[in-house]
Amino acid sequence: MRGPAFDSAGRRLLILAVLAALAGAGCAGVFSRYDVAPNGLPRSEDRLRQDLAFGRADSALARLTAEKGGGPEDDLLRALYAGILAHYAGAYDSSSAALQRAAELAEDRYTKRVSRAALSFITSDNVLPYEPGWTERLLIHFYGALNYLRQGDREGAAVEARRLAFLLEREAERKRDDRTTPLLATLRYFSGVVFEAAGEWNDADVAYRNAFQLLGRGDPAPAPSDSLGTVVVVVEQGFVAHRVEQSIVAPIHPIEVEWLTRGDGEERAVAAAEIAARIVAEMLEWEVERPFYDRRPPTVYVHLPPDHYYQRLCEEALRKAKSDDEQRNGTDRENRECPGQGENPYLLRIAWPAFRLDREPATGLRVLAGDAVAPLIYRANVSEAVIRDFEEERTLLVARTIARAASKMALTRGIEKNIGKGDDAWIGRLLGAVTNVGTAILEQADTRSWQLLPGQIGIARLRLPAGTHDIVVEVPAGGQRRQVPAGRVTVRTGEIAVLPVRIWQ
Repeated sequence: MRGPAFDSAGRRLLILAVLAALAGAGCAGVFSRYDVAPNGLPRSEDRLRQDLAFGRADSALARLTAEKGGGPEDDLLRALYAGILAHYAGAYDSSSAALQRAAELAEDRYTKRVSRAALSFITSDNVLPYEPGWTERLLIHFYGALNYLRQGDREGAAVEARRLAFLLEREAERKRDDRTTPLLATLRYFSGVVFEAAGEWNDADVAYRNAFQLLGRGDPAPAPSDSLGTVVVVVEQGFVAHRVEQSIVAPIHPIEVEWLTRGDGEERAVAAAEIAARIVAEMLEWEVERPFYDRRPPTVYVHLPPDHYYQRLCEEALRKAKSDDEQRNGTDRENRECPGQGENPYLLRIAWPAFRLDREPATGLRVLAGDAVAPLIYRANVSEAVIRDFEEERTLLVARTIARAASKMALTRGIEKNIGKGDDAWIGRLLGAVTNVGTAILEQADTRSWQLLPGQIGIARLRLPAGTHDIVVEVPAGGQRRQVPAGRVTVRTGEIAVLPVRIWQ
């Protein structure tokens, strides 16, 4: 009798082995996510940042477009990367085309909410199409306008400013938040600058007044000068906070697994509450007050309680089973075993994104043009806005993560119960253990985002006489002030010139 049982289990084992081998062909992408730089970014994306910081935007763009694995795989996110790399490489037409494609894909995914959520319950959220947050969507048109301004096409820049204004109006329906208001004000002021440069004074006036109302500072509507020209310097600093994986690993006792997968509603609720309390308690011990930019979050390991803790649970389960039997049959079965006895613990791994910032942006920047000095009248922390966008989606993300963990637990239990019986039960336990480890490895946080954005955006405004001027940004550094050349600009009486500059460190 043993031969047929073993043959059946052996066939199932062979099928699973073949499926695992086939799945292994796609494992490169899974395990490549563990190949990260010290800051937690995938090494390929960290290299793109380094290239930008050292003035090699053209090389970074060539690698992104030529190499497989040289950047994100998602079409939308890849277009965002290409757009910003082309912008800094001076390929403004290519940048505008990439950003336009990104904007169209973002709007399509926002309105249709196309997803593969069912598949994400088996693998991870990384299989879902990437949907940019509000901050990223706004900055698509910010860079689109800068592209046209760099090319001297003020009408084209005004079109992008209108698209930006449209999204700003839609975004205004969200609840006001101190982390996003500075960015909204800065972008409204920027759109006003673009409208003013294009000679669209009514739109400029509305944009300036909206920016002033948000923060209560800056000129409500700067008036043109007949004797001077205007230079608006748009200062970008560093890199935005990027997502890294935060995870927790907790072994679940067989008794708890049994209750979670086979128990009634009350038993499942009790087991879930016990596990959640244990995990939260462990997290609170690890939690310390530290800036989110300090370091990469550690993996938290939760230990099983001592055996006597589960002895109590076992006795409760046996008492309940005895009571149920007596109510149904008037008697109790002998030699009853504790639920899950002799089975392996289940390894539960939950992963979610956390944020890390490589460097805190400097404050107190000033813009100089000869003897003229101007502070930043608007300044926005892009990282704070991006984090706020993420927090709005965090509840749904955590819900998917928990549901996925439960699905994987049920899958593991099904393999253990259905493959191998009697003397061959070890086969089911072995395959269950392999499946458990495999699903724990596949559980990865979705750390995708537009990692090449600046960490901070500021705007300064100078009134200068007609002529050519060298613009310098003065940055506080270690008790001193270093000067970063922003470029040379030609000022014309009664006109406005826009000069963008990015300070990488």
